[in-house]
Amino acid sequence: MRILVALLFTLIAVPALAAPGLWRVSNADTEVWLFGTLHELPPGTVWQEPRVMDRFKAADTLVVEVDLPEDPYVLAGTMRAIGVRNGLPPLAQRVPPERRAALAKAISTGRIPVDALDRMKTWMAAISLSDAFSTRAGLSPEAGVDTTLMAAARAAKKPIVGLETITEQLGFFDGLSESDQRALLLAMLDDTSNADDDAKLLVKAWLGGDTAGIAADYEKELRTTPELLATLVSRRNARWADWIVGVMKRPGKVFIAVGAGHLAGPDNLQSMLEARGLKVERIP
Repeated sequence: MRILVALLFTLIAVPALAAPGLWRVSNADTEVWLFGTLHELPPGTVWQEPRVMDRFKAADTLVVEVDLPEDPYVLAGTMRAIGVRNGLPPLAQRVPPERRAALAKAISTGRIPVDALDRMKTWMAAISLSDAFSTRAGLSPEAGVDTTLMAAARAAKKPIVGLETITEQLGFFDGLSESDQRALLLAMLDDTSNADDDAKLLVKAWLGGDTAGIAADYEKELRTTPELLATLVSRRNARWADWIVGVMKRPGKVFIAVGAGHLAGPDNLQSMLEARGLKVERIP
């Protein structure tokens, strides 16, 4: 996620004033902020403007999808334990014959050893290849919004709450049928030819608060099958909405930072909150 950083960043049309999507849910004694994030960004991307950071600083608690361990080896070990298995068919055999050339090209470009991919479950191979292309497009998790906010919260001794554990989150992928995992892999292959352009467009849409642009990007993969969308977005948003309803019963200020894709598209978290009787307002 570091190779084309300088080139990519100079080509992104950054709005004069960054305004990523931010929403407010409140009642008499509780205030919840919903902030859509990108988990990876080009290093140096400027997004921490007062409109967002003043609310973050005022919050009692930071809530994220997963409170990731600071030690990367812990995360890597968890991923290996869940996503790697001996005796799987070679990855090339898990795609149709007419897509094997595209897979071989993606593996070569991503520079991931074939034998390592062959030991991965299909969902993990798809994620690993996608991450490799994000790296080539200049995106870095270290520069991601979630990582930045968690570091700031730890420095300020602000409590961090994870909506899910890493085991739980990886389990959503692991619980997909093999058919859906292969659909995810094929969708990833479809995206590789335009990976650099897609990265630029996504970052531009996010900086400008363009929820339609964000939804269009995420839908390319998640709407491949109904189960992918339901497992990775809709059901999770529904659980989070129920959790926020509970939060609204207790006084305080909470800053919730989740992937921007959860706050865009027809299955967005805001609409689920409104369906539960809460008022959601977008902050311009």
